[in-house]
Amino acid sequence: MNFIEFTYTKTDGTTSRRAVLPLLSPSKNIEGIDLTQLPENEFVEFCREFSALKSEHHNQVMEKLAKFDLTHNYRCFSPDKMSDVTTDYV
Repeated sequence: MNFIEFTYTKTDGTTSRRAVLPLLSPSKNIEGIDLTQLPENEFVEFCREFSALKSEHHNQVMEKLAKFDLTHNYRCFSPDKMSDVTTDYV
């Protein structure tokens, strides 16, 4: 799992040192599972099961965030305001 540390400069010029477990990275592409070739009946079944799986995963993540008092720590950082970036694998 990647772990990123960097100095972040806000629009007002204030800086802070950050340590982030990235969930998403900047991208101009859409990434996903291509279901084009899936027959309609399987498409419906897959979507229901996948939705339930994602919901279960979300609930597990929220429980883990609550355990460590991190439920309000989601942040979105603009890459052009990041400097001194280091990436480690933890």
